[in-house]
Amino acid sequence: MKKYAKLLKYGLSSGASFLIDNGLFLMLKTLLGVRLGAAADLVCVAIARAISSFFNFNVNNRLVFGHRGEYGKALLRYYCLAIPVMLCSAGLLTLADRLLGVTAPTLSTLIKIVIDTVLFLVSYFVQKKWVFAGKSEENKKDVD
Repeated sequence: MKKYAKLLKYGLSSGASFLIDNGLFLMLKTLLGVRLGAAADLVCVAIARAISSFFNFNVNNRLVFGHRGEYGKALLRYYCLAIPVMLCSAGLLTLADRLLGVTAPTLSTLIKIVIDTVLFLVSYFVQKKWVFAGKSEENKKDVD
């Protein structure tokens, strides 16, 4: 049962990060979009993702995985995972859209949800076993 509680906390952390990411993007795009012109999407996505991923790391670090090891080492590992996951999501979506001839944004969004769900699960296990491996509050009790 503890395994599922941790996965639920991970899901809630990811959901909160999703809301922060998209809320910041909307706010930044509204405030800066006209001023930034063609670079608006890139700049707003980058700023929103940087803030939401840092929030996500900190929540996962302490509340989800109870990590008590080296903060900097875990942070570096987190971004060594997060950046490829983001690129993998975009790449797989582009590939799927092209292979399937998808042009409708709704269908593309559904495909993205499937891809991101798989990546969400992969990311959970990588974070658990590598990013936040080592000292944790539950390591003594947790027999996975």
